[in-house]
Amino acid sequence: MSLLTPEVMSWVGRSIEFWSDPISATEVRRFVSASGDDNPRYALLETPEGSEATPVPPMLYYAVTRPLVPASELANDGTVQEHRPMIGTGQTMGGSVEVEWLRPLALNDRLRGMRTLASLNEKRGRRRDFVVAEWITEYWDREGALVVRERYEQILF
Repeated sequence: MSLLTPEVMSWVGRSIEFWSDPISATEVRRFVSASGDDNPRYALLETPEGSEATPVPPMLYYAVTRPLVPASELANDGTVQEHRPMIGTGQTMGGSVEVEWLRPLALNDRLRGMRTLASLNEKRGRRRDFVVAEWITEYWDREGALVVRERYEQILF
């Protein structure tokens, strides 16, 4: 029996839009501390004099755009249930990620993201069948300029 039911396939092409709050120096300091990023570029944020042009760690885009939802809305794997098709057991694993930064992020950037399910492909595994979901996400700044493009493969089984 195929994991790709008509209901599951109806997800292909579906998009989810989301926004971040403006990136603050406090948020950057928390991210740098938690990630252990000791790049001296971001030490400038230890003082409140940082300007809007002050660069921030590139991977911060991911942290500032994650949805804040009650734990009751999360699946067992920590993903937001309504943001992905339920396939098989409902379990997921991260696959490959490709990220293209079109310009550095800076303090006070506010990002708008659009995540689109580009494809679902069923695969045969040794132990079980699974599906590879390909998500394309683009992030724009408040002026509408594309700043980050991401391609993510998620494994669903």
